[in-house]
Amino acid sequence: MMWLLRLLLLIFVFFILYRIVAFLLKPEWRLAFARLRKKFYLMDNAKNVRMNFLLTHKGFLIEGEKYADKSDRVTSISLWPTDPFNTKLSEEDIQFIEKSLLNTYSHAKIEWKYPK
Repeated sequence: MMWLLRLLLLIFVFFILYRIVAFLLKPEWRLAFARLRKKFYLMDNAKNVRMNFLLTHKGFLIEGEKYADKSDRVTSISLWPTDPFNTKLSEEDIQFIEKSLLNTYSHAKIEWKYPK
């Protein structure tokens, strides 16, 4: 009987550890952690060209919208900060973000609604 209790306890511990790891690896949490650490992180589903994306750089959250042609190739991207009054991006930051996006979407034209 004692071995059954130990087995159930071991299974429960592994289940809790699995849930914690799965929770921390969710893209939303990775985006939040990158924003707190002021790192660059792009939360995007590159296979779904109709879905918007979020990115963070130096603690600023930026939302992007992809536009595709009929062959599902992304032709243009619109970017805007979620908090435009508190976002202070330098020209180097903007170039870094554009370069990172062009690595994934090489044929896209990037347009800023703010700050450019």
